[in-house]
Amino acid sequence: METAQMKQESKRRLAALQARFDALETEARGRIHKALDASQHRLSEFDEMLARVSREDWSMEGMRKRLDTLRTRAERFRATAVKRVNEMPANAVTALASGTRGPVQNLARELERLAKLVEPHVGAESTAREAEVALPPPEPRPARVKPKVEA
Repeated sequence: METAQMKQESKRRLAALQARFDALETEARGRIHKALDASQHRLSEFDEMLARVSREDWSMEGMRKRLDTLRTRAERFRATAVKRVNEMPANAVTALASGTRGPVQNLARELERLAKLVEPHVGAESTAREAEVALPPPEPRPARVKPKVEA
């Protein structure tokens, strides 16, 4: 009897093990399919990007057109910046006249932002020269004495 019970127990354990293997296989297949779908999606996006780049004109004429559009955008940005700077005194007077803290802080932030935009581009050479002049001459260092090694 004991052997029949052991055989049934081993069959039950084997069936449980087989069920666990089946569950693991099903889960692994699901994960593999998800990974393959995601990679397929990324590959299709990459193909679309490559198609867009290959359609663009990389000749000298095409590059000239791109540069012209960038130049016009830069001129528009410059025009809006000049307009905003010209409006600054009126905004400053309004902010100072109102006497509240919020508009004055907003004005200060805007002035700092504009200063950061303008400073590196205007007078880059003069600031480099001023930096050279502003530096004090280096101090002389005492000579190092090497210790004598006796053999």
